[in-house]
Amino acid sequence: MFKDLSVKIFGGVIAPYMDSFEPLEVKIRSAQLKYTLKEYLSITLFSTLILFMCAMLAGSFFVTFVTGGALFSYTFSIIISFLVSGVTFIAFYWYPNIRSKSIESEVERDIPFAVASMAAASSAGTHPAEIFKMLSIRESVIGEDAKRIYRDVKMFGTDISSALAKVANRTPSLAWSEILWGLVTTITTGGDTYKYLQDKTHDSMQQYRRMLESYSNQINFYTEIYITMIIVGTLFFIVLSSVMSPLVGGDILLVQTFLVFFFVPLTSIGFIVLLKGLSPL
Repeated sequence: MFKDLSVKIFGGVIAPYMDSFEPLEVKIRSAQLKYTLKEYLSITLFSTLILFMCAMLAGSFFVTFVTGGALFSYTFSIIISFLVSGVTFIAFYWYPNIRSKSIESEVERDIPFAVASMAAASSAGTHPAEIFKMLSIRESVIGEDAKRIYRDVKMFGTDISSALAKVANRTPSLAWSEILWGLVTTITTGGDTYKYLQDKTHDSMQQYRRMLESYSNQINFYTEIYITMIIVGTLFFIVLSSVMSPLVGGDILLVQTFLVFFFVPLTSIGFIVLLKGLSPL
């Protein structure tokens, strides 16, 4: 409903400028969003317009209520509305890129284990389509890709090479795309599927080990920074300020309270989020 209304209002407006947004179209496809470029841009503009109007009304009411100055409230609300609409447009524009990166990271973490499962199934002489049927039980992005491949082959009668190529063109992960294209070549030329998957399993496991080693080194590096700058630095400042406060005068208790109850906890949370984002697991 919202999509159809957005296209109806803004579809004709954005049609002449579609070529300027080709990079966004690629990201929408790799982010696996179920929208065409025209639909996504229409939703973006309609959402931006709605938030612009809501921000203007809410800003006018709030500032008028607080200050009592109508003229100031209108000026302030217009500024806020443009800021909100600008942030909204930028957020919509970058969302496919962020989602694509997230999918890519998830896929590349799962590749070593998915390819190992495929190699194990291939060693028993299993048909490639049945390999992807077995792989589809994985609750991951690769599992969803496997479902699409198996569905295209069994339900729509697509040959396995075309089904693999379709997913290879769609995925944001270069590593997964290369594996699928290599499998297409192996199947098309009558090569040894098991040997190919076995080699890819070995390569991906080696890459995964290197990722774990790199992550371990990063943990050590950031842990040293955290302990030195945040924990030791905070303790040093508290001790030093406690000693110096009687000499220079002034109440340092508020700053110390902020450091202990706000700065250190918030920094610790940020540190945890950083390590979670870097984790290949």
